[in-house]
Amino acid sequence: MVIEDLPRVLSTYKQVEQALSRLVEHLKPGDQLPSEPELARQLGVSRATLREVLRTFTERGILIRRQGIGTFVASRLPLLEAGLEVLESLNEMAQNRGLTTQVSHLTVVERQPTEDEAHHLGLVETPVPVMVVDRVISIEDRPVADLRDVVPVTYLSAKDLKADFQGSVLDILLQRGNPLLGISRTELTAIEATAAHARRLNLKPGTPLLKFIAQLYTYDEQIVDYSTSVFVPGYLRFHVIRQVRT
Repeated sequence: MVIEDLPRVLSTYKQVEQALSRLVEHLKPGDQLPSEPELARQLGVSRATLREVLRTFTERGILIRRQGIGTFVASRLPLLEAGLEVLESLNEMAQNRGLTTQVSHLTVVERQPTEDEAHHLGLVETPVPVMVVDRVISIEDRPVADLRDVVPVTYLSAKDLKADFQGSVLDILLQRGNPLLGISRTELTAIEATAAHARRLNLKPGTPLLKFIAQLYTYDEQIVDYSTSVFVPGYLRFHVIRQVRT
């Protein structure tokens, strides 16, 4: 692909991000991008917008910027890095970096919630059945995450999980647009891989893992999803940007 093949009018950040992703997909690690002024001119965008996208790609490890030399395509080892300030599915993270995901060990069960699930979903007083979605997500054929979502049937049913389900309950809820999602409250802990985790993720028992326990809220503070996510270090890396108190 050459720059001229890309759309000429790219007015939004997301459009520029997608266009630059397509360009990088057709380059090899170590290839140098055109200079910032030339790339902005050929994409038809402002240098300010392009600079912000380039900064994001650099933080994600997609590009390497050398002061006074230029911008280069980084190694494509399947390492995903993301900030925790914005909730983003593994599918979205991988797609934005030109990687592919696969789903395995998928089970979907409708049942009554356990006491713990009902508590975290706010269903103690008004119990309803839940959909429990278990699966392992692989990136470039390497298992990197073991995920479980517990969602009231009010918000998710078996028919929502079509044959081409790519593993993200979050993306299904976002694409549907109803209910309107607000925030996710997430607890982070470090654990050791259980026998079940080791088997599903192709690891040795006792391997250190990163565990997220999250509640996904609507704008009117209803809990729509209680999820447990276990990630394999070395393939996924997260960071948090915190403001200094003044």
